[in-house]
Amino acid sequence: MNIEEIRAAMTRRAVSVREMARRTHYDAAYISRALRGIQKPSGDLVRTLADALDFTDEDERVSYAAAHPTRADKAAVRVLAEALAAQRRADDVVGPVPLLGAAEAQRDALLTMLRGTQGVHRDLLCEVASEASQFAGWLNIQIGKYARAGDFLDESIELADDIDNPALIAQAYNLKGNIARQKGQWRAVHRYFTAAHIGADALRQKVVNGAQSASALAVLGRRKEAEKLLAEMEQLRDKAADSEVPGTSYWLTVEWLSLPIGHVYLNLGRRGQAAEHLRHGLDSLPPEHRYALWTSEARAALEQAEGGA
Repeated sequence: MNIEEIRAAMTRRAVSVREMARRTHYDAAYISRALRGIQKPSGDLVRTLADALDFTDEDERVSYAAAHPTRADKAAVRVLAEALAAQRRADDVVGPVPLLGAAEAQRDALLTMLRGTQGVHRDLLCEVASEASQFAGWLNIQIGKYARAGDFLDESIELADDIDNPALIAQAYNLKGNIARQKGQWRAVHRYFTAAHIGADALRQKVVNGAQSASALAVLGRRKEAEKLLAEMEQLRDKAADSEVPGTSYWLTVEWLSLPIGHVYLNLGRRGQAAEHLRHGLDSLPPEHRYALWTSEARAALEQAEGGA
């Protein structure tokens, strides 16, 4: 066990230096210096941190794979994927700022491992790396660092292209569309979400991306096209109810799909229907997610819709 393995395990689990200080008797500043290589850690510190993390055989497996990437196995890739999934769900609760450093560090570690990985497990690792780049992009979107987010999303698309994964590519275009929407670039919004809609295999992704494209059409004054696409997405939502939730978009419940459709109604000026859909979508979220940072846009839209309904 060494300090590099401790740092990697903290990254995978999204455990902060402050949290490690809380779990141990060590000062956070000392832990931070040791993790960054500024100060040589004592053997007691390494053992204490490992105990606080409850280091497991799976952690050992991932550490070995990182040191010997050509020998990465399926179990190690699975642990890395589970760690990323845990970080993504943590974002719903704690927001982007506490996770950003760990997420970018994990993305760096995955890309380093990927460069040395060969054989049958490379595609699996490439998928996780693409998701990690995408997650880093999403966190940067939330804090308004759009240029940095765009770089991560381009990287995610390149990795997903390498393994021909349309679901990941569609989700990256979805996030690019979100950047354009926040910047008020509605033609770009339409372009990105149309690409995401066409490229997605999963029905639920198609509904979300098609609805976002319809919203852009409504804002651009192309009302007939927007209403036609909205009607198609509402029909597709009924079909999507029986489809599986894509792993890359775990939050896409049928009820959640009411949110992007509600935005279309609002942009078309149909406030009563907008309020109904937005309220239904927000009410369907787990209590701990209803006030996540990413819900602020939907809550603002609901307030606008109810104010004029």
